[in-house]
Amino acid sequence: DPVAVLQGNVSRLRKVLAPEVQLLGRPPGYVLHADDVVVDAWLVETLCRTAQLAPDRPSAVAAYEHALTLFGGAPFAEFADRHWARAEVTRLGELRSVASEELLGHRLAQGEDRTVVPELEALVAADPLRERPWLLLSTALYRSGRPADALRRIATFRAIVRDEVGLDPPAAMRALEMRILESDPDLLAVAPARGGSGSRALPGELTSLVGRGAELADIVTRLADHRLVTLVGPGGVGKTRLAMRVAADVWDERRGEVYVIELAVVQDPSSTVASVATAVDVQQRQHLSVEESLVEFLRGRRAVLVLDNCEHLHASVARLVERLLGSCADLTVLVTSREVLGVAGEHVTRVEPLAVEAPGASPGRAADAPAVRLFVDRAAASNPGFQLGPGNVDAVVEIVRRVDGLPLAIELAAARLRALSPAALAERLDRRLDLLDHAQFSSDPRHRTMSELVGWSYKLLDEPEQTLFARLSVFAGAFGLDAAESICSDDDLIASSVAGLLAGLVDKSMVQPADTGNDRYRVLEPLREFGRAVLGDVDHAAVSVRHAHWYLDVAERAGAALAGVKEAASSARIKREFDNLRTAFWWDAEHGDVERCGRFVVALREYSFRSMHAEVVAWTDEVIALPGFEESPRAPLVLGIASYGRFVRGDLDGSILYAERSLAAADRLGVGSSGLAERALGNSLFYRGDATTAQYWIDRMLDDARDGSAARLTHGLYMRSVAFTSVGAAQRGVEMAEEALIAARRSGSPTALAQASYALGLALESSDEEAATLLLTQAAEQAADAGNRWVQAFALTEVLWLDARRGSPRPALAGFADVIDLWFRGGDWANQWLSLRRVFGILVQLGDLRGAATLHGALSAVGAAYALPFEASDAEHIDDQVESLRQRLGAPDFAMAVRRGASMSDGEIIEFTQERIRVHAGG
Repeated sequence: DPVAVLQGNVSRLRKVLAPEVQLLGRPPGYVLHADDVVVDAWLVETLCRTAQLAPDRPSAVAAYEHALTLFGGAPFAEFADRHWARAEVTRLGELRSVASEELLGHRLAQGEDRTVVPELEALVAADPLRERPWLLLSTALYRSGRPADALRRIATFRAIVRDEVGLDPPAAMRALEMRILESDPDLLAVAPARGGSGSRALPGELTSLVGRGAELADIVTRLADHRLVTLVGPGGVGKTRLAMRVAADVWDERRGEVYVIELAVVQDPSSTVASVATAVDVQQRQHLSVEESLVEFLRGRRAVLVLDNCEHLHASVARLVERLLGSCADLTVLVTSREVLGVAGEHVTRVEPLAVEAPGASPGRAADAPAVRLFVDRAAASNPGFQLGPGNVDAVVEIVRRVDGLPLAIELAAARLRALSPAALAERLDRRLDLLDHAQFSSDPRHRTMSELVGWSYKLLDEPEQTLFARLSVFAGAFGLDAAESICSDDDLIASSVAGLLAGLVDKSMVQPADTGNDRYRVLEPLREFGRAVLGDVDHAAVSVRHAHWYLDVAERAGAALAGVKEAASSARIKREFDNLRTAFWWDAEHGDVERCGRFVVALREYSFRSMHAEVVAWTDEVIALPGFEESPRAPLVLGIASYGRFVRGDLDGSILYAERSLAAADRLGVGSSGLAERALGNSLFYRGDATTAQYWIDRMLDDARDGSAARLTHGLYMRSVAFTSVGAAQRGVEMAEEALIAARRSGSPTALAQASYALGLALESSDEEAATLLLTQAAEQAADAGNRWVQAFALTEVLWLDARRGSPRPALAGFADVIDLWFRGGDWANQWLSLRRVFGILVQLGDLRGAATLHGALSAVGAAYALPFEASDAEHIDDQVESLRQRLGAPDFAMAVRRGASMSDGEIIEFTQERIRVHAGG
């Protein structure tokens, strides 16, 4: 019988296939279905994305090494000549090259100087026109004690580039050659591990997504056709997992403009907008609210916002989504919630539990059911060696049927197979437990199923495990083992027992590992809600107080460490802990603790400035409004932070007002201002054109800094150096910068070193462009290593300007696109104006007369056409350029272009500038 033979062969084939691969009957034959997790191309891309977002270099190295082992040879070698494969062959080949370069770059940064040389030699031989391997190879040779060989490799690359493509060597290669010739000691240093400050990450997937292929395809299609899609379903049904996978799937199509906002950690509806803005990396701008700043940034972008877990913020999210969609025509929003938003144009997708076969189905059909497949997958992870077979298939089907196919419930049940057989587990589940009569779930029967399963899992915990689980509900997002030990322990639960109890909760799937390499964990939202309910208000208050104390200590320790050699690690820690820092601050604010709230803001101020994370600055308004603020000894510092925050976003009047309030409070209370008010006044008055008074306040700031840390002194000297350079005293600028460099080396802070390098480079711009370029490039690299986007961006502004002056205006203009976008995201109009003025000069250089005149009109309207000249001749040079534009365009056309620019909003100025950049630089 041919049919019987075929079915027998299919049955035997199914037994040898991995669990993630199914041979499914589909008329008129069979289809081979494989989960993404077993497809090597998908794994390579996932591992490379994981490496890019890794918290440290060892993790990145491990991910890249794993990715490269999956290449058995050239991608699709046997099909390379087929037209349908060429694009994919090229894409995967480029991915392999980039992964190889990144891997060797990380290994070199870890100190593997000699061991990477042979591998880098192979890379440059394979593709001589790729710049990055040559840079890495030359650096590795220099660090290996072979400077002559390093210079020869640079000369070889220069000859190849000149002879084959007719280009000069890139600026980075020239800068490296100069550093080698000068025996730069910093070139020998192993770079600190970067914490990824400033990078955006999609949450990593620790387990495979099972049985959701059809839903995934449907949601992606809906997002292409509709601007608001809401995934609705009960807690634990898998809405978040689907949304995260959709975000990953549309990442490339949207060119990375995909932003995931996890709203489960936000408890106060009034914080909704600020939390979304922080996740999108947008800060408040001059004369705009945070919401208006967010709208202005997203307008014109083909972005996707993923708003996850919105049910507890329903009204505030609905209002924000309606505003964003109404103002941003190219924006798409994907929402996950337990209820619809009720916004016009909303398309609802109900996420259903995984399908379960009816009782009595054959073992083969039962095994194909998505709910059973998920159970088997998770059971095998919990209990290695577990397999579905005739002896347990009925019990497994009963288990997944009993929990209504809810994925989270299935995972909780599967975790119990370490202690129970499937039959015993099914029997116990049949005894309905209803431990959640406290109504935090709806009357939906699936919510009750989840409620019963969580309650049943909780009841099976030992009493100490129950206590710890409940107390973990105070955390917002991920937390560390050390935090859990301190915050969750007391006389009834000793700290030394927490690690073992936490490991048990992970084994039982009540807690999820968030980062196994750093002992970090998280509690999924449906479980956290249950934990909060069983904790009770009195215990919740006690644990929350310990939580607030712990994270204030984290803020103060990490904030202080920003002034030293551990700056990069400290900045990364603040970023990693920010959800919990925010929760701790608001706990203290809600309880009126002005002293502790002031300490939070003061501790996190430099992180806020350096990473352009203005949410901390916004907290100053909350602190200032608390009773007793005027008599707080930290009032001068908080007012100074508020002042500087207003300067950054271009509100010069507000900045000066708050600086004066800060100085008055310092006099009244008899305490210092730590130079914050003086810093803001110096900057604001320079922008106002009052250089004399501005220098007075900068001198006051420097005098105060001489009694502080080496890093603070560096900052004061850097400010004074820039001020001298700006008024034409370049030699005094050099002297101050050299003194700053001495203080910076004493501090060990990368930011301090970057500030000193920047000041010295700026002072040398008019006399020694090569040295200035080298120093400014070095400043940008040092700032990047520290995660200091602020210094990095304004150092790059000057590097690009010098490149343009030396005859490379188009590449320089292309580089300004990222700098301008960074200032725009950060709401830093003070530095944006300077960058736009440089772009104005390049547009004149390129002969874009109307574009330059329009930008001049925009800058003039905001009073920034001449603000803070970096060279004494700057203002005169701008006058000459403007007059030339007027003559070449003719007075009527010039006036029309200026009027057009003057009428533009902030967002329109940026949109216009980026459009001119694209015209001249491509992209």
